[in-house]
Amino acid sequence: MSPSPSSVVAVLALLAVPAPAAAELDVSGSVVKVAPRLEVRVVVTNRGDKPAAPLDVTGELLGQQQAARLAEGVLPGAEGAVVLGFDVAAAPPGVHALTLLLEHPVEGAPDAAGNPPLASQRAWLLLALGANADPPARIEALPATIDVRGTVEVTLESADGRPRRVRLRALAARGLRVEGEPADLELPARGTVKASVTLVRAGAARGTRHAILLLAEANDGGLARACVATAVVEVAPDPSLLPRLRVPLAVLGGLLLAVALGREAWRRWRPTDAA
Repeated sequence: MSPSPSSVVAVLALLAVPAPAAAELDVSGSVVKVAPRLEVRVVVTNRGDKPAAPLDVTGELLGQQQAARLAEGVLPGAEGAVVLGFDVAAAPPGVHALTLLLEHPVEGAPDAAGNPPLASQRAWLLLALGANADPPARIEALPATIDVRGTVEVTLESADGRPRRVRLRALAARGLRVEGEPADLELPARGTVKASVTLVRAGAARGTRHAILLLAEANDGGLARACVATAVVEVAPDPSLLPRLRVPLAVLGGLLLAVALGREAWRRWRPTDAA
C-alpha cells in the first residue's frame, strides 16, 4: 500500500555551474498526488540574467529515474515547472531524497565530439512519504581541489546520539565522475566516522568550481531517514606555463610583426639620394 500522505519537508537547491554565462537556477517543489503514483511538481526559478533554454530536468527517487524537458526554457526572472512521477508502492514510510540534475546549453565552442557546452547542476528535495523522520546523520566535507583525480574527505556523526548504520552516496553533475560504490558506515552513538569520495575529472574545464551532493540514508525500525549535504570541488588550473603565456606571446608576436612590416615599408619607400 502506498504511504500517504506525502509532503515536501525541505526544499533545497544546489548549484554547480562550470560556465560563467550560465543562468542562476533555484529549485522548489510540491507533491501533486500520491496514488496511483507519486507525482512531484518541480519548480525552477531563474534568478540570473541569462536564459536557460531548453532546460532538461532529471529526477531520481528510490532507484527510479524520470526526465522532463522545458523546451522553451526559463527566462531571467521567470520560472518553469515540470511534473515527475514515481512508483512508491513499495517505499517504506519516512523521508526520502529526490535528487535532481538540471542541464541547459550555454555559449561557447563545441567540445572535441561536436557537442555544445552545457551548464550542469545538482539539486534535491526531501520528501516525507507517510511519516516524517529526523535526519540520520550530520555530514561535513572540506573543500577539495582535484587535477585529474582526487578525493573529498567526509565526516559523519549520528544526529541524535544513537548508533546508526547509514549508506553514503555522492552525486556529481556533468564534468565530474564519482568512482566507487556507496559506503555503508556504522556510526557510533558518540564520535565521528571518516569516509572518502573519489572523483575523476571528466570534461570539467580547468579553473572551475563545482559542487557534489553527499546523501546519507538509513532505514531503522522500518522508518526511512535521509539527509543531504554539499561539498565544494575546485578543478585545478592548467599546470603548464604555456597556456598562461598564450595571450602575452600573441601580443608580442603581433608587435614584432608590425615592427618588421613598418621597417620594410620604410626601406622600400624612403627617399633616395640624388646621383
